[in-house]
Amino acid sequence: MARNYVRDSIQLSRFGVLVAQLESIVASAAHKPPDPLLCFDLLSDLISAVDEEQKESILLSQRKCEDALYSLLVLGARRPVRHLTSVAMAKVILNGDGISIYSRASSLQGFLADGKKSDAQKVAGAAQCLGELYRYFGRRILSGILETTNIVAKLLKFTEDYVRQEALHMLRNALDGSEGSASSAAYVEAFRIIMRTGVGDKSLSVRIAAARCLKAFANIGGPSLGIGELENCLSYYVKALEDPEKSVRDAFAEALGALLALAMNPDAQVQPRGKGHAIPKKLEGGLQKHLATPFTKEAITAVVSPVFLSYSNANKCKSLYTQTRG
Repeated sequence: MARNYVRDSIQLSRFGVLVAQLESIVASAAHKPPDPLLCFDLLSDLISAVDEEQKESILLSQRKCEDALYSLLVLGARRPVRHLTSVAMAKVILNGDGISIYSRASSLQGFLADGKKSDAQKVAGAAQCLGELYRYFGRRILSGILETTNIVAKLLKFTEDYVRQEALHMLRNALDGSEGSASSAAYVEAFRIIMRTGVGDKSLSVRIAAARCLKAFANIGGPSLGIGELENCLSYYVKALEDPEKSVRDAFAEALGALLALAMNPDAQVQPRGKGHAIPKKLEGGLQKHLATPFTKEAITAVVSPVFLSYSNANKCKSLYTQTRG
């Protein structure tokens, strides 16, 4: 009798009630589109409940919750709702049974791989959710990064700016989450996509996202980037500092500083698995060439402070990383 009472109490927990409400909204979507404000409030409460709930209680409704969240995403939720949906998905898996990360990441990849250009909102939601999962569980789903990178290349062909932006946000989270431990092929393809497509995009929000992807590359040790790739990238970024939009210039300035710090610290350069162990090299004359000389031009002197600040901060981080690894 006592056992049944405990079980009933768990089933009637706040988390379980919120999951039931979410399922009801999704089930009614065929007849009536979900109300964004109602979804926003419900998802906010759900995230709060997950953080407060005991694991045993979460496990009872975890699968139902994940399925409802996934359905809400592929219905084409708007940005504020899909953001909360993505956070809720990651939190439920983190605080519940973590084994479901593999099937959930796989299902999102499958949806994105089959996504049509007419389903832009749905694709953006799935990309944001997968990116959030990489942010929380990147080291556990390393094997899927190459496929995700190929998906990013596909999404960058969409005409909607927000889809291309979400694609690069997803890639950035995948890079950060991998911590430099994915395969060399994944990093090579990611770098190629960012440089050939992202940094020259017509949308300023997409260019900013591309710059932040390159900064993420630097933060994880520049896996697969030899000294030649680093120098070419640095030269391109100096030119990008002449972009007419200040927000774009600032993003490229941060990336330039982080990459320059990496190029000047061979011990912090990571060699990914699946690639021959080339000896990391220091970029000789890098400070003069990429940090001093270019800024003699009056047109870009305004960005020297962000670049220098980014370089200084990144250099401190690289030094700490090297000391810790040693």
